Amino acid sequence: MSGGLLSAWRLWDQVYYHCTRLQYVDRENQNMFRVVIKPYHGPTLTTSDGVVLHRGDWYAKLHLHNCLLAHILRRHEGDDVKLALRVLTEVRQSLPTLARFVADHPRSGQIRILMGTTFLHRGSQHLGFDVADVPGNWYVAYKTCFFKFILSNCHPEGWKRLKTGNGPLVPKRVYISKARLLQRYLDGEEP
Repeated sequence: MSGGLLSAWRLWDQVYYHCTRLQYVDRENQNMFRVVIKPYHGPTLTTSDGVVLHRGDWYAKLHLHNCLLAHILRRHEGDDVKLALRVLTEVRQSLPTLARFVADHPRSGQIRILMGTTFLHRGSQHLGFDVADVPGNWYVAYKTCFFKFILSNCHPEGWKRLKTGNGPLVPKRVYISKARLLQRYLDGEEP
């Protein structure tokens, strides 16, 4: 990604950040997550450990910090496996701080699930997350176009990567119960 495009993206990211009420989990230490705590409006969702999220229940909507992700991709040029492992490592290292953020949040007692939509879902089950298809065709189409733009501008191989990739890019919903997140990452079970 060119310096000018990255600067424009950072500017857009700041506008998006303020319009969506996102909160940094830990801005100073470059945590990969930003979060907004909000009521859920989708179909009933059940985690593998039995926590049920109904319409109107509170959840933490997870957002990967895409500008930070772009910097990681630019810094660690190499094959796709190395890039994927680097991103997975960054996410894994960010999870204990995310758990602390959720535990200390004023609405912690009301938050049932943490959930996000991502193309970077491979390996998330090893981190304790459940993975499911995203309901709604228009949202999937929007996310697919947006991610292709990000990938084409951030990945060292750009558009070439989209043409030679391993299958279609399909976003998935990743989610974890608050209880499981805290057990794994706050209580020190996970390294």
